Amino acid sequence: MKTNLLLKYFLWSMLLFALSVGFMSFGALRSLELRSLDLAAVARSRWQSRAPENAEMPAAPLPIWGFISDEAYLQGARRIVHHLKNIGAAVVVVPLPEDLLTIPSNLSLLDAINSDSIAVFSSGIRTRSRFSIRTPLMFEERRARWARQPTFHRLEIPWGVSSVLTDSYGVLYRIAPNAYKDFDTGEQVPDVALQAIKRYVGYPDSLEIRTSHSFVSFGAYTIPLERDGLAYVKGLSFPRYRGGVYATALPETDSLSYFPMAWSGTPREKNLDAAWEYYKGKIVILDWSGLSQLSYANYSWTYAQIISAILGGNYVKRYNDYDLLIIILIVVLLSVLSYNLRGLLTLGISFLLGLGVLVLSIWLYDQYSVLFDPLYVLVPIVLCGIILPVVKLTEEKRMAEELAASHEEEKKRLEELVRNLSTRL
Repeated sequence: MKTNLLLKYFLWSMLLFALSVGFMSFGALRSLELRSLDLAAVARSRWQSRAPENAEMPAAPLPIWGFISDEAYLQGARRIVHHLKNIGAAVVVVPLPEDLLTIPSNLSLLDAINSDSIAVFSSGIRTRSRFSIRTPLMFEERRARWARQPTFHRLEIPWGVSSVLTDSYGVLYRIAPNAYKDFDTGEQVPDVALQAIKRYVGYPDSLEIRTSHSFVSFGAYTIPLERDGLAYVKGLSFPRYRGGVYATALPETDSLSYFPMAWSGTPREKNLDAAWEYYKGKIVILDWSGLSQLSYANYSWTYAQIISAILGGNYVKRYNDYDLLIIILIVVLLSVLSYNLRGLLTLGISFLLGLGVLVLSIWLYDQYSVLFDPLYVLVPIVLCGIILPVVKLTEEKRMAEELAASHEEEKKRLEELVRNLSTRL
């Protein structure tokens, strides 16, 4: 009897191991990958934002709140870029609507912005009028990485794509540093962060960006790539800035009004001119909330962290190379425990083991920027924790029924024997 149970346990364990490896090998749960990092993301980011501030970041946002016409936005951007140049800002990133009309008035404004020689334009931001939002699967599809030059090459301007992918409160940013191609010319198009850094450190716009399967390099900077061809940067939802300016759209006049601001609980600067001085020597990122897929400006804070990470060489390293070994150990461990313990106890141990793996992955990411996605490690924990106790219970029930049946047959045989003896006597 025990031999039969042991054999069935071995066969079921092999089946669960094969299912777990199959899920991992074929990416069957691809849409759920990296989702565990977003658990309690807001609370974790708030806790991190209370930590001591790091050195001042080289990039800073200039949010523009509200909705105005594209032409009014470009007019405001022209005035902002010109003012920032006079102040001494190093670079200004100007995001453009994906559906910007290339009419003469818009082209003239873009040319005027470009004439100050500190602007870099970002293409690829969807407007709120678009209902289709780029999904992670579309983003990771290499054949879909094409972008159009904002003016269809009617005006040659320095530009890059906005290739970042993150959730609204995500703690992980993934970018394709140099994976997109120009739809018209077929040339490689870098992410706008690389174009801004080129100007910030004094490299020419035409500096070659070298790309391999494991890294992207330009000048003195090297960006490591993961297996999916993307670079990973740790994100923080709540900014840590000490000053700056924000603009508010005035719909009645289709213009912008400017106000000083403060971040991280610092006192608000009352003097607007002094607030503008905060951008001296920095990469300034315009952030019009009307371009966001969300209802608020988050583009600038995201790219400020990406630019700082590239300049400082601070990337997230993904460690999932030993998932197969971990899956083997988990299947063996839970098979042995389930064979020797009651089903509910095995289920409880599986729950605690899964919770421990999940907490460990979040702790490694928050404390050491080590990305260990526990998704495919959790699969055998769930399967073994649920199926093996059921297998044991079913087999024990069957064995008990067989034992009861054999006892019943033995009882009948003895009764028959007693009757035969009684008849002979």
